[in-house]
Amino acid sequence: MKNTVFVDENIPLLERCLCKYFNIMAFSGRLLKNDDLIRNNAEALIVRSTTKVNSDLLHGTKIKVVGTATAGTDHIDIDYLNKNNIEFHSAPGANANSVAEYLVFSIAKWAVENNIDIRNKTIGIIGVGNIGKRVVYYAGKLGLKIIVNDPPLKDSGHKFPENCSYMEIDELITNSDIITNHVPMNKTGKYKTLGLINEERVNNIRNNTLLIHASRGGVLNEKALKARLKLKEITAVIDVWDNEPHIDKELAGLSLLSTPHVAGYSRNGKLNGAMMMAEIIFDHFSIESDLSVFTDELDSNISDEKPDYDNLDKLYILLKESRGIEDDSQRLTESLQQDNPATEFDKLRKKYPVKYETIINKK
Repeated sequence: MKNTVFVDENIPLLERCLCKYFNIMAFSGRLLKNDDLIRNNAEALIVRSTTKVNSDLLHGTKIKVVGTATAGTDHIDIDYLNKNNIEFHSAPGANANSVAEYLVFSIAKWAVENNIDIRNKTIGIIGVGNIGKRVVYYAGKLGLKIIVNDPPLKDSGHKFPENCSYMEIDELITNSDIITNHVPMNKTGKYKTLGLINEERVNNIRNNTLLIHASRGGVLNEKALKARLKLKEITAVIDVWDNEPHIDKELAGLSLLSTPHVAGYSRNGKLNGAMMMAEIIFDHFSIESDLSVFTDELDSNISDEKPDYDNLDKLYILLKESRGIEDDSQRLTESLQQDNPATEFDKLRKKYPVKYETIINKK
C-alpha cells in the first residue's frame, strides 16, 4: 500500500512528480482540517503559507514529516513539530531571485517615471539572507551605493560583501534613498522583527525615499506609512500586508505598486520550492528521486534576453513585459472594489498566471 501524502493543490507539478510512488491527496490551503488528515491516514503534509500547521491541525494524526514550499515559516508551529518528533523542512531561497527581480522592477519603475538617476542613490537593505543577497547583487549591477543591516548575521561574524556598508537600522533609514526589507517574521526574542519598522522609524524615512515592503506583514507599521503617503512625502511599493487576506484598501490605493503577496510567485520560484518538497518526501521515505518534471521545464524556459543594467529604460520595459507586476497591481486594485475583497485576494494568488524570470543570478 502506498503512503499517503497531502499536497497543497497550488504547488505546481508536485502531485505529478510524486503520484507514481504515493497516494496523493490535493487540498485547498485554508480549508484543510484535522479530520481530513486522520480519515485518510496521512503520513506527510506539504503546505504553502495559507495553511496554519499547529496542534489543531495535526493532533491525533499520523503525520511524520511536514514541508512548506515557502521560505517563510511563521505559519508553522515549529515548537509543536519538534516536541512531537515531526520532521520539518522549508524552502529557503526557492523564490529569492523572483523577489529580487520584483525589487529591480520596482526601482526601475520609480526611477524611469520620475526621471531619477539612481547611480548616485543609496539603497538600504534590511535583512541579507537568501533574498537580501540577491538584492545586493542586483543593486551593485545597477550602480547603487549599498547599505545593509542584519544583526543576526553581524553577531555571527558574517563577512558582508565589500561593496556594502553596514549600519544599524536607524542610521540606515536616515541615509537611504531606497529602503527594502527582507527579514523573517520573528514575534519574540533577541532578533524580533514584528513591528521592526515602527512608527518612529517610518517617520524618520527622509522625504522622496522609495520604500519597498516585500517581507512579511507586521514587520512595518502600516498606519504610520499611510500617513506619510497621504502627505506624498515618500513612495511605497507593497507586496505583503497586515491581516492578509483582509488588507488595507486605502493603503493599497496610495502605493506606487500594490500586489497580493506575489513577489516570489514567478514560475521559477514556485518550481524551485516544489522541487525542494519533492526531494524531502523522496528522502523521508527512502525512494530514489526523479525531479526531471521540474528541471525540464526550468531548463526549457531560460530567457535569451540579456538584461542591460546600464539602460534602466530598457530594463524597465523588459521586466514590465515579462513579469507583468503592474498588471498584478491593477488586478488587486480592482479586486478591492468587489463585495468580498478577502476572497478575491486569495483568488489572485491561487490563479496567478505563469511568469518566468528574466534576470537570473545563479550565484
